[in-house]
Amino acid sequence: MIAGPGAAYICEDCLHLCQEILDDPMPFSAKALELASRPPVVIAAPQELPRVSEAAPSRDPARTIVIQLEQKQQDMTLMLHQLQLFSQHFELHYLWIRPPLPGGFAFVPRLIFIIQDNTGMEWPGDRGGRLLARPDLANDPAMAVYEGSARFSPLPGGDVRAMVVRVADPLGQFADPPLLPWRFEISLPA
Repeated sequence: MIAGPGAAYICEDCLHLCQEILDDPMPFSAKALELASRPPVVIAAPQELPRVSEAAPSRDPARTIVIQLEQKQQDMTLMLHQLQLFSQHFELHYLWIRPPLPGGFAFVPRLIFIIQDNTGMEWPGDRGGRLLARPDLANDPAMAVYEGSARFSPLPGGDVRAMVVRVADPLGQFADPPLLPWRFEISLPA
C-alpha cells in the first residue's frame, strides 16, 4: 500500500492502472471508462496526526488575489474568484455552475486547467482540481454548483504581470455543439 494525504492509501496495482490511464493519449480510454464504472472501495485506516513544528509550511496563503471573472458557455457558467499564493505552490479557486449529470453517469464532473504567464511559463493544473458540490449556491434547482480549486507548482516569478487561464470540460466534447475551452486573462498587481 502507498500512503497518500490523510488516511488515503492506494495499492500498487491501482497505482499502476492510474498511471496507465494518465499516460494514455486518448481523452477517454477503455481502461478509464471501465475503472469509472466500478464501485469505489474505501478502507478506513488510522490516521496519525502530524506533529506541529516551526519548519512545517503554513496552510494559510501568503497572498490572495481576488479576480472575479465569469464566462458563460451554452448552459454553463464558470467563475474564477481568487488566486492564492502559498510558499511552494499557488491555487486558483472557482465555481462551476452546470446542469447536473444524468442519473447513473459514472464520471464526477471535472475541469482541466492550463495557465500561461506573460514570460511564456506554462503550468498544467494538478489533476484538474478538486470539486465540492455546493447545492446551497444554486439559485435554480435544475442546476448543480461545484466549488473547486486547481493547484499549480512552482510559484510564478516576480516578473509575472499577466496570466492566461485556459479551462476545458473533458465531457464538453460530447455536447452538441462541442464546447470550446474557456479562456480568461488575469492581470496581476505588482
